[in-house]
Amino acid sequence: MEMRELKDAIAAHHKSAQMLAQEVKSARDGQRALDSRIDRLETLAGRSDLGGYRPGGESLEDREAKQAFGAYLRNPHSPKVKAELEAKAVSGATDAGGGYAIPEVISTDIRARLRDVSVMRQICRVETASTSDFKILVDVAGSSSGWAGEGDTRSATNTPQLHEVAPTFGTNYALITASEEIVNDAMFDIQSWLVRRTVEELALTEGEAFLIGNGTKKPTGLLTAPIVSAGDFDSPARPEGSFKYLPTGFADSFGGDQTASPPGNPGDVLVQAVYDLRAPYRQNARWLMNSATAGVIRKFKDAEGRYLWSESMLAGQPPLLLGYPVAIDEAMPDIGTNTHPVAFGDFERAYTIVDLQGLRITLDDNVTTPGQLRWYIRRRVGGQVTDTHALRFIKCAAS
Repeated sequence: MEMRELKDAIAAHHKSAQMLAQEVKSARDGQRALDSRIDRLETLAGRSDLGGYRPGGESLEDREAKQAFGAYLRNPHSPKVKAELEAKAVSGATDAGGGYAIPEVISTDIRARLRDVSVMRQICRVETASTSDFKILVDVAGSSSGWAGEGDTRSATNTPQLHEVAPTFGTNYALITASEEIVNDAMFDIQSWLVRRTVEELALTEGEAFLIGNGTKKPTGLLTAPIVSAGDFDSPARPEGSFKYLPTGFADSFGGDQTASPPGNPGDVLVQAVYDLRAPYRQNARWLMNSATAGVIRKFKDAEGRYLWSESMLAGQPPLLLGYPVAIDEAMPDIGTNTHPVAFGDFERAYTIVDLQGLRITLDDNVTTPGQLRWYIRRRVGGQVTDTHALRFIKCAAS
C-alpha cells in the first residue's frame, strides 16, 4: 500500500514537472515572438522606403506637410514659410504663378469629406485624371452574342460601336475669409476649420453643376441632356444622348390617391419606371429626388393601403421605395409643371465625375477690410452623361 502511494506521488510529481516545463517553454516562445515583433516594428519605423512610417498610421512626411501648411495659413506672407510649404508639397508654384499645391494628405481629406456630403459623388462614377483631355469610351450598340453549331460561321448579331464622351471642365473655387486674430490664435485649429469650410463651399457649387450645369466652364449636368418620351427600342429610335421620361398623367403633379375623386394611383408611374428600365440596370438602381418630393411620395400607398416607401431598420442606411434605395439631393427639381422631379436607375453608369489631380491655394491680396485674410482655394472638376439607357425620369405631364 505504501509502495503504491509512493509510485502515485512520484507519477504526480513527474506530471507536474512536465506541465511546468511546457509552461516555461510556452512563455519562452511567447517572449521570442514578442521580441521578434518588436524588432520588426523597430525596423519598420526606421525604413526610409516607407516614407518614415511610424506606428499610428500617419507618415513623417504627412505630419511635416501638415505642419508646413498650418504655418503658411498663420503666416502667409513669410518667404521662409512659403518656401517650406513649396518644398513639402508634391508640386509647387510661386505665389504669382498660381498659388501653392495643397499637401496631398490634406487634399485627400477634403476629397473624402466631399464624398460624404455630395450625393452625386456617392452614387455616380468618379474618376481622377491628370489632364482635362480626358475621354470616356461608351459602347453604343452593345456587345455581340448568339448561338452556333460546331463549325458554323459566327456572325455578329450587333456591331459594337464605341464613341468617346468628353467631360466638360471648370474651376470650382472657394473664397474663405477669416480675421487675423482668429488665425493667430494658437488654440484655434485653423487647418480643420479651413478644410470644413472648403468642403461646404465646394460641395454646394459642384453638387448643383452635376445636375444642372450647362457645360460652359463647368460640368455638363445630368438634367442638361435631352429627356424625351421615346423608349430604348422604339421606331424611330430615341436620339443618342437622350434619356426617356415617363409621364405622371397630370400636368403639374402625381395626381390624387385612392381617397381622391376620382380615385387614383399616383404610385403606378413609379412601378412603371422600375420595370421600364432594362434588368441589367436595375441591379444597381436607386431613386433620386429632393426632400420636398420625398415628402409627397412618402405618403403613397398601394391598393391595399400599404406604403410604397419603407424606412430602413439599420442606422445610416437609406429608405427604400419599391425595394430600391432613395438618395436625396436638394438640387433636384420640385414637383411642378413639366418638371422631372424623380430619376431612377444606375447612376454609376449614367454619369461620370472627373477630378483633375490636386488642389491649389492662394492668399487673396485684394482684401480691403483691415485685419482680414482671404484664401482662394480651387481645383478643376468635370462631369458628363455617359449612358442614357441607365436611367428613367418621371415627368409631371399629361403625356
